[in-house]
Amino acid sequence: MTAAKEPSSLLITKANDLISASYRLNLQEQRLLLAAIAQVDPRKPMPSKITVTAASFAEIYGVPIRFAYTNLKEAADSLYERDIQTFDGKNRTRIRWVYKAAYAEGEGRVTLNFTVDVIPYLSMLNSKLTSYDLRRVANLNSMHSFRLFELLMQFKSTGVLVIEVEKLRILLDLGDSYKRFNNLRQRVITPSINEIMAKSGISITYETVTEGKTVKSLIFRFHEAAQMRLSLGDSLEPLPENPLEILKDE
Repeated sequence: MTAAKEPSSLLITKANDLISASYRLNLQEQRLLLAAIAQVDPRKPMPSKITVTAASFAEIYGVPIRFAYTNLKEAADSLYERDIQTFDGKNRTRIRWVYKAAYAEGEGRVTLNFTVDVIPYLSMLNSKLTSYDLRRVANLNSMHSFRLFELLMQFKSTGVLVIEVEKLRILLDLGDSYKRFNNLRQRVITPSINEIMAKSGISITYETVTEGKTVKSLIFRFHEAAQMRLSLGDSLEPLPENPLEILKDE
């Protein structure tokens, strides 16, 4: 049997609409998906199936090979049931990530078949795309950190993300958890920022926008951390002197 070809690039490209959709994945499911997406060239036709091996999984995420086997199997078993919720302003649509997720027992590999609904979000069929190097998030251990990182990367040209608190809660699929902003800040926002800053080479600050005593929106400002500059193809551009003015013009 011919060995699966290992990815030559670790560039992740997603449509902004997918990044801004609501979904919930556990850590291993997210890692499996990103390892698969890293093999997709958005300029070319989507492969009918994508294989992720335990060897490549272990190398990307720095885990022992024996754990990679277990992580892949568990992720493949549960990923099929995961979906994405998209909004068009009126309707909510649910779509599956994959229509097939097969783990080859004894061979240490998972083969994924993305659904026809997801494929356009991973290709140049969308005009608004976000790309980043998988190595930036390979060491993240929190799904909230993964999601916040991708939300920030949509605005890497300006270094500013402005988002309503309620929208952030929806995108993170928090449900009824952390309804009080203090809880959201302590359990989600602060830990995510700290992990991204420690592991992804980005410096982040944020401020709150309030109405009365209620925190309505958040303004994140971020830039490449000088002490952790990475030789990657997704480097952030310098932060403008007045980034909010740029946002107003978009």
